[in-house]
Amino acid sequence: MEPDSVTSHSRKPLIIPLPGELPDVKRDAAKAFAVLQAGGVIITPTDVGYGMMAASVEGIERAFTAKNRKVGHSLGIIGTYALHKKLHNLPPEKYNVTRTLSEEMGITIAVVAKMKEGTKELLPSVEKVTKNGTLGIAISEGPFQRELGRLNDENGQIMIGSSANLTGQGQKFQIKDIEPEVIEAADLIVDYGRQKWHLYGRAGTTIDLDNERVLRIGVNYEVIREKLIDWFGWSLPEDPEFSKEGLKRVGVSIKLDPDI
Repeated sequence: MEPDSVTSHSRKPLIIPLPGELPDVKRDAAKAFAVLQAGGVIITPTDVGYGMMAASVEGIERAFTAKNRKVGHSLGIIGTYALHKKLHNLPPEKYNVTRTLSEEMGITIAVVAKMKEGTKELLPSVEKVTKNGTLGIAISEGPFQRELGRLNDENGQIMIGSSANLTGQGQKFQIKDIEPEVIEAADLIVDYGRQKWHLYGRAGTTIDLDNERVLRIGVNYEVIREKLIDWFGWSLPEDPEFSKEGLKRVGVSIKLDPDI
């Protein structure tokens, strides 16, 4: 899709990879980035389900409306560890937490913290992404999001987004499950099939770095919790549904061959 083709939303969005093509992270992220630069809306894969993203005021407003978001319900930045360091105002030991989880462990994590002075001037839609002087950033570690994040950082573009679903209707891990109203608001869809953490049926885990607490128990929380306790001394509640051993019920394995 050429950047100047993002003009009308009465047509169906372009879906990539095209028929007969396999996923190619660099190629597909470059196409998504071009749509963002042109003011468009994209739906892309993340480890925690499909996300809906934009980088312009018009695009963010279109995504906000399509999701049926209520006024006062904020969106978040989808970005990199480097962008998190640029925008959040934290002591070095707190950056060490997110660096270890995201850069070293490859764990997708959403963090909320106080903003640095001057951050508001960098954001394309301040009222929809900030709350009481804090800002949320999802540091997404899947290969596609890393590449798209790199392109955004290199070009000074900030991407705003949320899950690709109607508000309150649950995370979508396949494109075919996303509501038509949300699909129709997009200019480009990157369809990489079923996403990594679909068995949880949840959005990502969100932590409050300033106060060392969990705001949302989500995907992979039992692993994140263990590392925050063991490595950084945090005190966090257990997941009510999952433990390190899996679902909190007996008999989750299914043996199909009695001789194994």
